[in-house]
Amino acid sequence: MHIEKTIPLCYNHIGDFMHTKDTYIFSVILVIILSAVTLFTTFNITVTFLIFGLIMITITLRSLSERNNHVISASMLVLTLLYSVFSGNIPAFLIMYECRINRFTQIILPPLSYLIFAMITGEKEIPLIIFRVIAITVIAILFALFEYIIQMFYNTRNSVSSAVSATALGELYTKKLNQELVIKNFLVDKNARLEERENISRSIHNSVGHSITAAIMTLEAADILFEKFPEKAHEKILTAKERIGTGLDSIRQAVRLLDTDTSSISLSDFISGINNAADEFVMDTMRKIHTDYPQMNDELYIPREHTEFLTGAFKELLSNGVKHGNADVFFLHITADSTHIKLTVKDNGKSDFSAENAEKRMKEGFGLKKLLSYAERCGGTASFVNENGFRTEIILPFEGGKNE
Repeated sequence: MHIEKTIPLCYNHIGDFMHTKDTYIFSVILVIILSAVTLFTTFNITVTFLIFGLIMITITLRSLSERNNHVISASMLVLTLLYSVFSGNIPAFLIMYECRINRFTQIILPPLSYLIFAMITGEKEIPLIIFRVIAITVIAILFALFEYIIQMFYNTRNSVSSAVSATALGELYTKKLNQELVIKNFLVDKNARLEERENISRSIHNSVGHSITAAIMTLEAADILFEKFPEKAHEKILTAKERIGTGLDSIRQAVRLLDTDTSSISLSDFISGINNAADEFVMDTMRKIHTDYPQMNDELYIPREHTEFLTGAFKELLSNGVKHGNADVFFLHITADSTHIKLTVKDNGKSDFSAENAEKRMKEGFGLKKLLSYAERCGGTASFVNENGFRTEIILPFEGGKNE
C-alpha cells in the first residue's frame, strides 16, 4: 500500500515538471514568432533585440523557479511593455500574453496595453482601435485555448502513464508479498517440524534413558548375585529385559506421537502415571521416594504434552540423582491450579552442581538443557539448585479445561 501511494505522487511531480517544460517551449516559440513578425517595423532594431534577449532570459528564469516570483513577474511586465512600444507593430502587444500572472490577465493585458498606448499616442481612428483591440483579444484567447489543449493532452498522457506504472508496481508488490508469505509459511512449517523433532528426542531421551539406566543397574545386581543366588540373578535379568522392552515401547510411542492429535489428560490420571513411574524406580533401584500432592482437583485437565514432559522429566531427575549424586532418597511435590502446574523433585545426593558451574553443566548436560528449553518455550520456568541435595522446580502454564 505504501508503494501504491508513493508512485503516483512521484508521477505528479514528474507531470508538474513536464507542464513547466511545455509552457517554457510554448513561450519561447511565441516570443520568437512575434519577434520575426515585428522585425521589419521596429523603431530601433538594436534595442528591440536587446529587450528580446532579456525577455528570453526572464522566461528561462521563470521556468526554473519553483514558485511564483514577483520580481520575475514584474520584470516580464516591464520588458514586454517596452518591447511592444519599441517594435512599432500592433501584433507586438501580444507578447504581453507572457505576463503569466493568471489566465484572465494573460488574455486581457495585450488588448488593454494597446488601448492605453493608442490613447497616449493620440490615435484618432476609433473604429480601427476597437477592431484592433478585438483582434488582439481574439488572438490572445486562441493562444490560451491552444495552450489549454496542449496542457490537457500532457496531463492525460501523464495520468495514463501514472496509472499504468502504479498498476505494474502494484502487481510487483503483490508478487513480492506472495513470495514473502510463501517464505514465512515455509519457516513456520520448518519450525513446527523442528519443535516436533525436539519433543520426540526429549521423550526418547527421558523414557529410554531411564529404562536403560534401570536395566543396567539391574544387570549389575544380577552379576553380583549370579554365583551365590542364581535364581535371584535370573529374576534380575528378566526384570532388565522387561525394562529394555519398556524402552522400545517408549520409542514407538514417541514416533506415533506425530500422527496423534494433542489432547488433555486429567490431573488424577497424570498423578497415577507419576506413581507408576515412581513404583518402577523403587522396585528397580531399591531407593525411596516420598510423594506429596496437596489439594488435587480431579476435574482439572492438563495438556497431554505437559504430562508427557513432566513424567519424562521426573524419570530423568531420578536417574540423574542416582547416577551423579548417588542419592537414595527422593522427594516429589506436585501442585496445580487452573493456570499452572508445578513439579518439584529433591534428592539427598552429593552432586557437584553449583551456581559457578551451572552454565557449563547445562551446556554439557543434554537432559537438564532439554528441561529448561521446554519450560521456557511454553512460557514457564525451570530452576536447579544444589543445596543439601539437588533440587529441581519446573512450573508450566496452561489453560485448564475438559479433555478434547
